[in-house]
Amino acid sequence: MVAEGGRLDWEDLRILLAVAREGTLTAAADALRISQPTAGRRLRALEIACGASLFQRTAHGFFLTDEGKIMRRHAERMEDEANALERRLMSRDAGLEGKLRLSASEWFARVVLTPAIAGFCQENPRVTIELVIESRIVDLERQEADLVFRFMDFDVPTIIQRRFMEVHYDLFASQVYLDRTQGLDDESAIHRLVGMDTHLAGLSDVAWLRGRYPEAAYSFCSNARDLQVEACAAGAGLAVLPTILGHARKLVALTHGDGPPTKTIRVGYHADLKRLKRLRALLDYLEKALPSKI
Repeated sequence: MVAEGGRLDWEDLRILLAVAREGTLTAAADALRISQPTAGRRLRALEIACGASLFQRTAHGFFLTDEGKIMRRHAERMEDEANALERRLMSRDAGLEGKLRLSASEWFARVVLTPAIAGFCQENPRVTIELVIESRIVDLERQEADLVFRFMDFDVPTIIQRRFMEVHYDLFASQVYLDRTQGLDDESAIHRLVGMDTHLAGLSDVAWLRGRYPEAAYSFCSNARDLQVEACAAGAGLAVLPTILGHARKLVALTHGDGPPTKTIRVGYHADLKRLKRLRALLDYLEKALPSKI
């Protein structure tokens, strides 16, 4: 597949993988933090080196050709080996310095992690923490993050995981909403709900809310808890929220111990990083600084 005299550049192969995964040149450039013209130029250079078109360019995005699919399989194996080597080298660091990339949901990062991480950074000025908000599932194998906090098990055998914190939930409403609905029959049909978007409709708190108010209509849905809090505070309807968020926004809790099920936040990292001192130090710090339940 390589044209006579052509040489492959690993950086160009990274662009091929990004375009294949993201679907467009612009999205791939954003993911790699390079400009779109640079991504396009390097992709063309790769195709020249290969002597073949690797993508079919359409109005709906970029789609791999047969040659591109073959190239992707080889590039992914190269990426896996490069990532494994980098993790091995990182795990041998001698001191608390360098960068750690963390991923968490937006409200948990803002309310729980960031204040604690700030304290860690004061004690360890040579460590840089990069906290990224992601609604999708981050791939630890591909080094999209070093440490991930999420509300579900990690199903990859190379990931070390453990329970990090229990989160309690309650049903909340604003006083504005309660005043507006006061005196009406307590039938679910009269209530409006604030909840998750359709992609997250299978969550346990969504099922609990629907079971309690089976006929109520949703007035506002979002995959972001912070936005649900604001909609609830503005009187849009009843919302199941982490208790810590509802109290912080001075919402009225309508359940106390008999409400939605608690959830467990798990923390995970790749097994190759288990000896990385700055990662172990941050985890130890967070587990001492933060409560086991909120």
